[in-house]
Amino acid sequence: MRITFIVGHLCKERHSLLNELVEDLGKYGAEVTVLTGYPERRITKEVRQYYLDHPIEKIADNVTVYRIGSKKGEGRGLFSRMLKYIFLTKKLYKEAKKIPTDVYYLYSTPPFLGYMGCRLAKRAPTLYNAQDLFPETLVHMTKMSDKNPLIAYLKFKERKVYEENTKIVTISPDMVETIVHAGCSPQKVEFIYNWAGTTLSHVDKNNNSLIDELGIDKSKFVVSYAGSIGLFQGWDFILDAAKILQRTNSSVEFVLIGNGAYKSKLVERIIKENINNVKVYPMQSAKRLSEVYSIGDIELVPIEKGVTKMALPSKTSVIMACGGAVLAIVDNDSAISKIINDSQSGLTVEHGSADKLVEAITYCYDHRDLIPKWGKNARHFALTNFSREKQTKKYYSILEKMVMEN
Repeated sequence: MRITFIVGHLCKERHSLLNELVEDLGKYGAEVTVLTGYPERRITKEVRQYYLDHPIEKIADNVTVYRIGSKKGEGRGLFSRMLKYIFLTKKLYKEAKKIPTDVYYLYSTPPFLGYMGCRLAKRAPTLYNAQDLFPETLVHMTKMSDKNPLIAYLKFKERKVYEENTKIVTISPDMVETIVHAGCSPQKVEFIYNWAGTTLSHVDKNNNSLIDELGIDKSKFVVSYAGSIGLFQGWDFILDAAKILQRTNSSVEFVLIGNGAYKSKLVERIIKENINNVKVYPMQSAKRLSEVYSIGDIELVPIEKGVTKMALPSKTSVIMACGGAVLAIVDNDSAISKIINDSQSGLTVEHGSADKLVEAITYCYDHRDLIPKWGKNARHFALTNFSREKQTKKYYSILEKMVMEN
């Protein structure tokens, strides 16, 4: 089976799931050709230079990567980035037409690849992997109305993506419902949870060298977050809770690790309002995930109200694989809430009330004896349901079935 794998950026330092998926597809017997652009954001200059110097790279026996498009980067502003994505999509489409293939896999970033799939589906079956739902995320980010001409046009194009691509795979039951509501046939869409490495493990505080390197106080009760400090987590609400705890419980400290669009504003508010129980550190290497997600006594998974219908943070499975107890700030009826509650891996609280978040953290602090049990339950659930081999084989089976049916 020949698979043409199309994604905006394939960078193991930033997109480990995609890198692992193409490796496993090749391992299961497929011949995989990856078409992608040059990565820029959230990687070091040395890593970026490596990819600039390697436009063609064989990353596994059956997997070859071709990097094309502009080497100048993705752009900083939203508008300039969108233009870059449009030009990259056109170049990816042009190259994709040249490659003999049995099936196409298309990722949802940049958000125009799904439109490309509508055309490629006339050549071979297309699997569109909707990791983020566009334009729903744009509407949430910009607060634009559905009646806005641009949004109305993008929603029209979104329906076309779901109608004309052969198969849609997303990453949660909530997102399946959103896609079906947007006009996709229920028989055409299914979900596969993102996976976590089963080699991850919990690292005891006393043996966690990253805690020492960052200078984190081991005597504190740490509420930790690691990942994108972006626009969908609701940081102001979390900082409001931190300010309350600063007055009521000096033993609680927040540790935030990562980069993102909201980080500068977050740090600015911390400094301006003297929120001394919140410490912010840079993004750490993916090689240190076990240490990163073992820093906290409890690990935060914050998602603004309604966002689980259009996106699902893959860090949830990673935290659980590391044996981390989870405090998820999510909608009560969301898939994440159900996973955490059913597996008894931590607590969930709805977004919006700083007082309720304080109550949840205080409960965790007062019942610290429960946390090791939550962590063990989390790891057991992750190993059973989020293993890499189990999830990547699902993708392979779907792609293989599409080829056979074609």
